[in-house]
Amino acid sequence: MKRCKKNLQPHAGFYLAAILLFVLSAGSKAAEMDAPGAQVPASQTGGQAGEKILKLEDAVRIAVENHPRIKGARERVGAQQAVLGQQLGGYYPTISFNNQYRSSTASGTTGVSAEGFDFFSSQATFNMILYNFGKREGTVQSARDTLDATRFNYRTAIDDTVLGVKQAYYTYLAAKALVRVREEAVKNRELIVRQAQGFYEVGTRPKIDVARAESNLYNARADLIAAQNGVKIAWVTLKNAMGLKDLPEQPVALELSMTPIQFSLEQARESAFASRPELKSFEAQRRAQDQQIATARRGHLPDIIFDALYGRRHTSSDGTDTFPLRPTWQVQLSLNFPIFDGFRTTNRVEEALRNYHSIRAQEEERKQLVALEVESSYLRLGEAEERIKATQAAERAAKENLDLANGRYQVGVGSIIEITDAQTLHTDAQTNHIRSIYDYKIAEAQLIRAVGRPEP
Repeated sequence: MKRCKKNLQPHAGFYLAAILLFVLSAGSKAAEMDAPGAQVPASQTGGQAGEKILKLEDAVRIAVENHPRIKGARERVGAQQAVLGQQLGGYYPTISFNNQYRSSTASGTTGVSAEGFDFFSSQATFNMILYNFGKREGTVQSARDTLDATRFNYRTAIDDTVLGVKQAYYTYLAAKALVRVREEAVKNRELIVRQAQGFYEVGTRPKIDVARAESNLYNARADLIAAQNGVKIAWVTLKNAMGLKDLPEQPVALELSMTPIQFSLEQARESAFASRPELKSFEAQRRAQDQQIATARRGHLPDIIFDALYGRRHTSSDGTDTFPLRPTWQVQLSLNFPIFDGFRTTNRVEEALRNYHSIRAQEEERKQLVALEVESSYLRLGEAEERIKATQAAERAAKENLDLANGRYQVGVGSIIEITDAQTLHTDAQTNHIRSIYDYKIAEAQLIRAVGRPEP
């Protein structure tokens, strides 16, 4: 009877292995449907039917409308427009209306007079600069150029915000894809735990196989928890990039189209120098500073000013009546020559020159940074494109290796270490492939920003 029982054990193990092989095959097919590299129907990319899907263009539009940095840049444009309006006021006259009443007493050699004096005056004053040798024109043109620089700074704020949204958007998609990879890893390791437990119960595998499989499962669950938390952090980052305080998490549309590079590195650099709003802002600042220098140097030149006054006034004294007031008028043309102003004009010219050279230095620094951004993003994009091909091949090889390891373990030839290594290799290959895809998309967005061709 004992001999018969011993002969039955290998057959029982074989039947159990066959059953587990069937279960594993079904699980593998289900896992392949959830794999990140699988083709997903369009109806399944956005969650349930009727559920709102956040697209990249929608995220960009929301950011442009709500981000505080863009709002601040827009207000600075409005403030500079008001400054230009103030400088244009120099072409218009100044008209004021003044009313005065004064009561006083006069002191003489015999003391204070008992008689008081009342003075009434009501007059309108007209003042206008007729010509000041280009100082007024230079100030206005400087304000115009500064307004242009402020508008370019506003465009820079938009471009930087758009890039931030794209980076956060792709990072969130990558985090979601990594969660699917970790979920698949947990399912596969749960299956191995059940398989090892079954083999142990029939006596074909030692207890160490069960312990190792359970350890691998717990590690996979810990990685899944970390990946799920990474999705939450990625959503908070995306929400912040859009300039929103609160936005419930919602499905996000896949954005995986890849366009090959259509221009050379030299063309990208030339496009950046010609299109980047930061560089155009510095050009406008230099023009504005040129006008400031010219205006400061004209401080040594005279001003021609026209003044006119018309009103009614009278002073009552010695018992005379204050009213009616008597008409009075005055017309005056002034030519003011600045002789000495304590070296203020000289120091204004020096200040304007120093500011001009400072702007030139900042512009040169920005050009170097722009060239660095263009070259580094161009190279990163090319690297990411090659990495996608390599990681895709590595993922296929790792999947084949995993299938072989599963088959060997199911028939009792392979070891738990072999199947564990194969699972880890496959998970790492999937992770690397996903990261290479979204690294490409981020590098693409960075290159578009670097060359000065962001989407509107």
